Amino acid sequence: MKILARRLIPYFILLFLPLLASASSVRRVDMAEVAGSAQLVFEGRVIAKHIEHTPGSRAIHTWVKFEILDLIKGQYDQPSIELSFLGGTAGDLSVTVSDMQIPAMGEHGIYFVEDISRPLVNPLYGWDQGHFLVQFDKDLRRQTVSTLGGQPVFGLDLGSLEKSRQELSKGIARGVLTEPQASRAGPLDPGDFKALLRGVVQ
Repeated sequence: MKILARRLIPYFILLFLPLLASASSVRRVDMAEVAGSAQLVFEGRVIAKHIEHTPGSRAIHTWVKFEILDLIKGQYDQPSIELSFLGGTAGDLSVTVSDMQIPAMGEHGIYFVEDISRPLVNPLYGWDQGHFLVQFDKDLRRQTVSTLGGQPVFGLDLGSLEKSRQELSKGIARGVLTEPQASRAGPLDPGDFKALLRGVVQ
C-alpha cells in the first residue's frame, strides 16, 4: 500500500499544481482593508491541531483550534474556534501551499479571519497580512506584536485605501509600520495594537 501511495504522489501533485500555484498569488492590501473586511478579528492561542483527509479525496486540510483570548471584531460567543487551512500530511500524502504558514501549536497571535462560514485555502484575510504574532521581548520585558515574518510592528496606518495600486503581497499589508516611529519608544504591545483596531472597526 505504501509503495502504491508513493507512486500516486506525483499524479496527486500534478492534479493540485494549478490550484496551489494560483492560491499563492495573493494581492497586497491596505491594513484598513484587512481590518474593515475581516469578518472576525481576535487575539488567541493555538491549543490543538488535527488533519482531515477523506479517503479517495484529493485534499488534505489542517484544522487549527484557537482559544479566543480577546474578541476584537465580529460576533462569536464560543471560547474557541477551529479554522481550516489547506495543506498538511496524512500518511504518505503531503500537500504544501507555497507562501502559506499554518499556525503552530502554542502560537499566540492576532488573527483576521476573512469568513467563518465557508472553507478557504487560507482563512486569514490576505494570508500573512492578516496574521500577527504576540511574543515576549526579553530586552523590553514586555509583549510585543510582530508580523508573521518576525518584523516588529511600530504602528498602524488605518487611513484611506489605495485602490489604484496593484501588486502581489510580500507578507505585510500597506499601513503596517515596521520602522521605529519618533512618537513611540518601541514596538506596539497587544493592548495598543488592539486599541488602534477598535478605533476603526467599532
